[in-house]
Amino acid sequence: MKLYEECKDCLLNSQMKKAVKQFGAEKAELFKTAAIKLAEIAPEDYCAPLLMRDFDWLARNLFGQGLDYSEEKKLFNAAMLAIEDDLYAKVASAENPIKEAVKLAMAANFIDFTKISAFDDSAVTVVLQAAERATPDEATLAKLESDLKASNSLVYLHDNCGEIVLDKILIRAIKQKYPQITVYSVVRGGAIINDVTLEDAVQVGLSAFSNAVVENGAAIPGTYLKEINIFTQMLLKSADVIISKGLGNLETLSGEGYSVYYMLMAKCAHMAERFAVNLMDTVLFKE
Repeated sequence: MKLYEECKDCLLNSQMKKAVKQFGAEKAELFKTAAIKLAEIAPEDYCAPLLMRDFDWLARNLFGQGLDYSEEKKLFNAAMLAIEDDLYAKVASAENPIKEAVKLAMAANFIDFTKISAFDDSAVTVVLQAAERATPDEATLAKLESDLKASNSLVYLHDNCGEIVLDKILIRAIKQKYPQITVYSVVRGGAIINDVTLEDAVQVGLSAFSNAVVENGAAIPGTYLKEINIFTQMLLKSADVIISKGLGNLETLSGEGYSVYYMLMAKCAHMAERFAVNLMDTVLFKE
């Protein structure tokens, strides 16, 4: 996807908040000056996840460390783990557990540190409220369930911390209904903003329901085919079903020829307009 000017501003503003908190105001101004230059010279074929990768590289070169969200990630993971059992009980007792779990997984995409600067209990409330009003496209949901019924392998491309707990609930519901499916959970290859890494997957116990948790080999907030490892590329090419969470995965994978079910929240006006939904609505669509 194209890197729009409003995307550059949004990404820079979010990273500036973190830079001020982590490095102090004076160093943050140094970071800002260089980051603006990076945004200005970004190639035409760039997308937002690549610019976020560059901002992190910039911090590492200037200050010897990247923008560190590790503590916030642990807090969000813990907050969602605390309510996991109650949420799964609700899913399991629903008329259509897959639909109920999809609603939760889509709504959990709200947990995004380009929009939330730090842990806040209210974010959990926002997620649960968004799940209550979520209305997955019925035709797409029916197609997803039909494809899962006929499938032996599912590649699940994860996105953010906290969110991964609700992804785990969806995977659990899928495995309960379609036990023949082997699930491969794909996480980032290194720390980048609040995206899911292997450490996060271990914290939330993702392997209890995913058959394998795979690092994609790239510290980019997306699934950038030019830099992910060969094993992840192989999984994508051989998967019967691919579920992709969040905007970063969409921006890097869309248009690359894969048949993908995308689940996300329209957290900016640009995305709301693209999908013809209201701001902060959830989206399920198949490419």
